[in-house]
Amino acid sequence: MNQQQHHLGEKAVLTKAVFNAASCLGLKVGELAQILGCDRSTLQRHRRNGGLDPASKSGELSLLLIRVYRDLFALMGGQRAHMQHWLNTENLHLHAIPREMLARVEGLTAVLAYLDAMRGKT
Repeated sequence: MNQQQHHLGEKAVLTKAVFNAASCLGLKVGELAQILGCDRSTLQRHRRNGGLDPASKSGELSLLLIRVYRDLFALMGGQRAHMQHWLNTENLHLHAIPREMLARVEGLTAVLAYLDAMRGKT
């Protein structure tokens, strides 16, 4: 496999992973686009073409969202209903609803830091 094929493979894996994570978390395409800092049509184009570059801003935000999913999966034992409930419920420590926080980079990183701490990964 040459370098270009490897890079295309990374893009396809990242694209599939972030859409799967968003689906498990109950996020709509519009919400995912907002989290990743792009519009819906660009996101859908990435999905069709398998083209979210891990080195791009959207790619880096995708990796953070996937980590949020992974942490919630571990904490909630893979129970989607529990993961979605946590995401949609006011959190006393974060002073906000985590799902709403994901729309801003600061919120995404705060949610991730909180979940990492809950898992003892600090």
